[in-house]
Amino acid sequence: MNFSRRDLLGLAASVPVAGSLPAEARISGTGSAKVRAHFRSMRDYVAALDQHGLLLHLPRANQDEYELTALMYRLRDQHGMRGAPALLVDRVRVDGKWLRGPLLINESGHMDAECIAFGLEPVAEPVNRPSYGSYRKARAHIGQKLAENNGLYPLIDPVVTDADEVPCKDVILTGDEIDLTSFPFIQGNPSDAGRYINTGAVFTRHPKFGVNIGTYRCHLRGPRELGLNSEPGQTGYRHLWAAKKRGEKTAPVSIVLGADPYVWMVSGSKMNFGYNGVVDELAIAGGLAGAPIETVKCVTNDFLVPAHAEMIIEGEVPLDDLRPEGPYGEWYGYQGPVKDEVFWMSVTAVTHRKQPWVMNNFTGIQAGALMSASHAGSLYKLRKKFPNITDWFYDTRSSGFTVVSIDKKEPGEGLAVANHIAKTNFTAKVIVVVDSDIDVTNQEQVLLAMVALWQPAGNLRVWESVPILPLDQSAPEIGRGSKITIDATRQIPGEGRQRPWPGLNRALFEAGAPDAFARADEQWGQLVRNWTLQR
Repeated sequence: MNFSRRDLLGLAASVPVAGSLPAEARISGTGSAKVRAHFRSMRDYVAALDQHGLLLHLPRANQDEYELTALMYRLRDQHGMRGAPALLVDRVRVDGKWLRGPLLINESGHMDAECIAFGLEPVAEPVNRPSYGSYRKARAHIGQKLAENNGLYPLIDPVVTDADEVPCKDVILTGDEIDLTSFPFIQGNPSDAGRYINTGAVFTRHPKFGVNIGTYRCHLRGPRELGLNSEPGQTGYRHLWAAKKRGEKTAPVSIVLGADPYVWMVSGSKMNFGYNGVVDELAIAGGLAGAPIETVKCVTNDFLVPAHAEMIIEGEVPLDDLRPEGPYGEWYGYQGPVKDEVFWMSVTAVTHRKQPWVMNNFTGIQAGALMSASHAGSLYKLRKKFPNITDWFYDTRSSGFTVVSIDKKEPGEGLAVANHIAKTNFTAKVIVVVDSDIDVTNQEQVLLAMVALWQPAGNLRVWESVPILPLDQSAPEIGRGSKITIDATRQIPGEGRQRPWPGLNRALFEAGAPDAFARADEQWGQLVRNWTLQR
């Protein structure tokens, strides 16, 4: 089920800031639109969201008063990280000026988008309690492609198009013509260092390993200057640091804004594992799209970038001049510190569509890029090593929390699975293994398993000093800290338990009264779904 107009506008009306919810705000779509199989641009993809009733369109918002931040918090409070619609805002007030958009927010947040991006019909679920059905359907779709391709994402090579015909070069700006502050890039939190470009696909190059596409936040410091915060350990950082060690003075960089959803997925995920030699990440994006990504050469460097993007920012990174950056509200939900030495970029050219769309991510509030494609690869690799794994989920609602379900056969198998993930998954910090009857996406069920089934003694391991995500503010030193692995499965013979395990209450109810839910749904389903409208 999709949001009703009344649901969303009623929710929006509760945002406690003036002017953020004009009467003209609208949500369109019927939820019955035909799903397309391939989107050449972000605009095409957002049009499909709109047709499915998953786009809230606002004529204006005053971000000087942080209205959009407040609205995004309210949407998450009411609908969760994976239940809120995308937002499209025509005009945004920034630094005292009304800037022309549109500004796109939460473009991948709603669960149904996981299916829509791949031409699959979303799984109908209750609005207030989605069970990740669309996510699982899309993940299975990509998982089948991996199985048919020996565990690798299928590749479709990009094609080069004529620069005179591509949308991303409708307007070409160089030199003093460039003013990035004239576009509606926003400051998301009063405590942030300023306005940020945080949805760019950053292109860097290494002479041996080729081009990398990664998403790193970029502090907008002026018309032609951007901070470029790639973290130690991330590929973009390694590329720039390697160039510095080779004695190079500058490194070329291009930032793609508003690419198609497949390039956006690849930019925010690690999918180039397992291939022999260097693999073109645009070919991975093409494989996800089922069609070649059309590219064009940049104006001031030789990167090939998606031709149907909204904007391309080209520039050079001075490798011997690192500058402070931050603070910034991180995806852990806490403010990140000021960093003393961060790479930055001098902008040499900006090309864009005639009226470019700008994307913003409210880091730590909204969801990032679609996750089913990258998760399919992780699950495929884990099942190859541990065939008894039944499900796996990296929970973006609580970054670093990873849950695996298994059909345990051998003593110690649960902790062995968790320990393997701790060693091989850089971002996994708390790893919990549960039985196959626990839904790994359901935090209530996972917490219940940890309370009702887990005995800490002998069923956990603390990893005292291992590489972790540098953004984790709990670490005693940046990029290095501790992890914990937990086996919350039912103990089996050989693991110390002598008494038999009782059944789950709900499972016993469903077995003993198999028709009860159907009768309740028939009699009171509408009441359950719409009770909030009667308040």
